[in-house]
Amino acid sequence: MTYHSWGEEGVDWRGIENVADEIGVFIAKWGRVSVHQTKEKFGTVRVYCNFGWDCFHGIIWPRHMWIHKWWPYHYDLLIARFALPVLNKIAFPYQRWIYRKAYSNAVKKYPHLREEILSCVDFGELLEGVEGYKHSDYWKVY
Repeated sequence: MTYHSWGEEGVDWRGIENVADEIGVFIAKWGRVSVHQTKEKFGTVRVYCNFGWDCFHGIIWPRHMWIHKWWPYHYDLLIARFALPVLNKIAFPYQRWIYRKAYSNAVKKYPHLREEILSCVDFGELLEGVEGYKHSDYWKVY
C-alpha cells in the first residue's frame, strides 16, 4: 500500500487532492452516486461513496448530505419505498460502470499518481482489470 508523510519531497500533494475531487464530481454528476467525502489521506486518493438511492433527494443532489428544509422528505420516503427498489436494480450496474470509468480516466490523466489513486480504493473489487489493477496486489484475502 502506498503511504506518504507530510513534508515528503517529490509528492504531488495538489495533484492527489485534485484527482480525488475529479473522481467525486464525475461519479456524482454522471452516475448520481452519493459522494460523502473526497480527500487526500496519507498521500492517497480517498473517495467515500455508496451506490443506489434511498430517497429521491439523493438522486437530485447526490453530494448533499443534508435535506433541504422545504423538501417534502416524509412523502419522498413514502414514495421511494416502492419506486426505488426497481430503479436501484437498473442504477447499480450503471453506477458501478461509472465508478470504473472515473478511476480509469483518472489513471489515464494522471499516470504519475497511479499508485496513489489505486492503493486505497473503497470498492477495489469493482476495478479489477482497470488499467492493470489487481485487487490482490493491494489487499490480502484470508
